[in-house]
Amino acid sequence: MRADLLFDVRHIEQSGIGTYIGVQIPALEEVLSQHGRTLAVLADRGNVPDVAAKTEVVYAEPARAAMFSLGEQRAWDHAIGTVRPGSFWTPHFPHPLTLLRPRHRSVLAFSTVHDDNYLLPEQISGMSRARRLYARAMLEADARRCHTIFTPSQASADALAGYVPAARFVVTEIPVSRQWLQPPDSTLSPVTGRYILYLGNVKRHKNVLALLQAYSQVQQSIPHRLMIAGSGASVRTLDGRVQEQATALGDRVQFISRLEFDALHALVAGADLLVMPSFNEGAGLPPLEAMASGTAVLCSDIPSLRETCGSGAEYFDPHDPGQLARLLTRFATDDAARTELAARGAAHVRTRQQRIHVTAAADTIVAALASEGRR
Repeated sequence: MRADLLFDVRHIEQSGIGTYIGVQIPALEEVLSQHGRTLAVLADRGNVPDVAAKTEVVYAEPARAAMFSLGEQRAWDHAIGTVRPGSFWTPHFPHPLTLLRPRHRSVLAFSTVHDDNYLLPEQISGMSRARRLYARAMLEADARRCHTIFTPSQASADALAGYVPAARFVVTEIPVSRQWLQPPDSTLSPVTGRYILYLGNVKRHKNVLALLQAYSQVQQSIPHRLMIAGSGASVRTLDGRVQEQATALGDRVQFISRLEFDALHALVAGADLLVMPSFNEGAGLPPLEAMASGTAVLCSDIPSLRETCGSGAEYFDPHDPGQLARLLTRFATDDAARTELAARGAAHVRTRQQRIHVTAAADTIVAALASEGRR
């Protein structure tokens, strides 16, 4: 088998990166086909995304290899050796070490690095020194070997350039899925009554602890419960401080495991507010999904969320739970202010959807293949 591009789609079911992969597959199929180029995807058996008939599927060996693992490196080595692609794109930053071998020198390499979280101090990232050193080595390998590093925001590109200034970055913004732009079925929501929503995992950089601290300051003055969705049982292993604070708040806080899309859409649309309190993000899709669902959004004031959410959100210092508490009180009790904020968010999403260049990565890869004389 030969392919002009081999694209790693093994993590299609993960939040964040899975959405990114799902956006890129049809864009790659469209652009490569227009230029007479061929596409293959690297997937795990039983976890193959919907692809066009012309797109080849290469099964990972070993299967289900975890991100950052030796098994992942072996899967890449096997796939690249089997397909002998003109180019290879991995949508996360661990570098395929097999590309450093002389026999793969002709393969054009592309990588997506979503953010610099793995490089940040442990109190923000939750990463050990060993994990941070590994991440730095992988990023430097990407910078040396990759033709282009894709990022989901200019803020991420700017942050990463501080570590690898010689790397070439191209921003590939992620649009909101069309599903979020359709009316939800409110009867499918797992929650009734008034509530404030957090959507995502509870890794340390997500700063869910600050949201809980802010909520504890206002819980007696508002009727809303706090829903933390997408975490489920993982909360105890990802940040035990969150579990401790949530337990102290009793039944006012509820954890919700991953939901099927229609139920998730109804949950987001039914919230009075969605809060994104992160210390660090590559772009931040949950606020955009909330805006598309007609839900008002409060975001931490960090560069990537400012870039992604623009005028569609209200912002707070992620290091100041008291500031967030004041915003919670205001928008939970002032219906007019909350309605106006939700309208701003909906307008922002519509404008953003129209200007995003969905095929930016695919166009870059096709141009690189042509400029390198790859047939």
